[in-house]
Amino acid sequence: MSAPEDPVGLAGRLAARWAKRIVDRLKRERGDIDALNVFPVPDGDTGSNMYHTVRSAYRAVERISGPATLDEVVEAMANGALRGARGNSGLILAVALRGVADGLEGVTVLEPPVFADALGLAAARARDAIADPVDGTMLTVLEAMAEEARETAAAGADILEQITAVRERSREALRETTGQLAVLSDAGVVDAGSTGIVELFDLLYLTVTGAQVPEHGPAFDGASPGSPAEGTAVEAAGPERSPIAQGSPIPQGSATAPGAGKAEAPRGGDPHRAAADHHHGTGEDGLELVLHLSEAKDRTRTVKRVLAKARGTSVVVAWPMVHVHVAGEPEARVVLDGLEKYGIADLRIEDLSESGGTDALTQPVALGRGTGYLFTCARLGAHAVDVGRTAWEDVLAEIVDEAEAPVVVLPESDRTAHAVRARHGEAVSVLPEDGFSPVAVLAALAVYDPEAEPAAACEDVAEAAAEVRVAVVAPAERAAAGPLMFTRGELLARVSGTVRPAGTDPVAAVAHLLDGLLEDGGELVTLVTGRAFPGGLEDAIREAVARDHAAVRLEFVPSGDPHGFLVLGVE
Repeated sequence: MSAPEDPVGLAGRLAARWAKRIVDRLKRERGDIDALNVFPVPDGDTGSNMYHTVRSAYRAVERISGPATLDEVVEAMANGALRGARGNSGLILAVALRGVADGLEGVTVLEPPVFADALGLAAARARDAIADPVDGTMLTVLEAMAEEARETAAAGADILEQITAVRERSREALRETTGQLAVLSDAGVVDAGSTGIVELFDLLYLTVTGAQVPEHGPAFDGASPGSPAEGTAVEAAGPERSPIAQGSPIPQGSATAPGAGKAEAPRGGDPHRAAADHHHGTGEDGLELVLHLSEAKDRTRTVKRVLAKARGTSVVVAWPMVHVHVAGEPEARVVLDGLEKYGIADLRIEDLSESGGTDALTQPVALGRGTGYLFTCARLGAHAVDVGRTAWEDVLAEIVDEAEAPVVVLPESDRTAHAVRARHGEAVSVLPEDGFSPVAVLAALAVYDPEAEPAAACEDVAEAAAEVRVAVVAPAERAAAGPLMFTRGELLARVSGTVRPAGTDPVAAVAHLLDGLLEDGGELVTLVTGRAFPGGLEDAIREAVARDHAAVRLEFVPSGDPHGFLVLGVE
């Protein structure tokens, strides 16, 4: 007779299995959850954001080598979730997982008081991360679950009884969200993010009891997602069937009770359809900013004040990650300027007016310097990374590791392109092949199509970048007497590898360079300026270009690069 299986190792495997089941279920149900999404903005991507977040959590679990304990698996999930968190709901979920992981530190066998404390910490961390907590949301459901866990633990329940009770309370709390938030009541739906939380806990219950996992969860199996009905619970497997109680592997093909997981037919219309109709094609004006800060010290309180000053909403801060919605580009720039001193390592931007999540077939990553340049690249759909930060290569490596589509890296210089190729080899596409510059990156992103097949997308991006004619202007750091003669501080221009003096007047230098670059035609001129470029010259440059090249359109991109001067591109 074989010895009973180690319950410590078993708990780790159960946690890993739970993580995998979460990914599988949310992959199927993210569209249904998206359709419920009317709060905080009706952009229809809550399910997609939660799916991408838990997928990142599970990928971290997959990287664990050898047997893992319960706390090691949950710790990996929390780290992975934070790295790959998407949107408001994804970041709150990551914060909650971090609370659970901290509450289970050093725990190998789960006991009710410990689990209650972990859920309580998850709810507390979520409330602390949200700048303006609102009832009828993920926070409310998490707190209801934590309270139930505390009460059942105090009453002497065992772990299965506790998980069963918390599962039932989560469903009740989900139904209650409709009446707690006016926008949910108007749309006739439950909270989308809370639905994801209920689905996650339902899978925890099914995993620890060894019950069969149905294709759909309690909110979507045969019922309107807007109103999970009473009596939808899968019959409890009971302690005698629990792998934790028995110390044995999860039974394969365990049966649930007849009709388990089925909900009553919807009454009074379809809230799922009502929710979809409520926000289809409308969305909300504004931008969603998601970024990581490189400051080691936690500055959450200060950051929240910066975001409040910019009138940011849906603020969630889980250091070093920041999520905020702003009204438009001016407010976004105020946010970035206010956070710049804490080191913006990377930035992603979503347009809230575009309803519904999308699955891009490629992931463009733009490398550059300065918050203005990061903003412009992110606004064009790239995940922007500041190579002025010492750890930028590690930031890029994390993006590559977590990417769910082929990564296309667009460096702003030969040096950063070489560094990327040396570290990642053929794991990423580095475009264009040569001639790297900020204006080439912007031209490439302008034609980037996230829905194009990878080969076609790369071809379009490379072609657009390669067609840009580039000039770089910078003041000479020292004088030279030959073969070129120039004084310290005089402007030097580099065009097609050739360096020549360009005088001391930036306006005249730009006008002269454009005369040459536009000889072969061109419709758009982009000027990426750094902080070393003298301010107040934009109007003078526009007048000079309009005088000699009236049909040419000019675009200025103040990059915020602390050392940059001017990069000019013609398309």
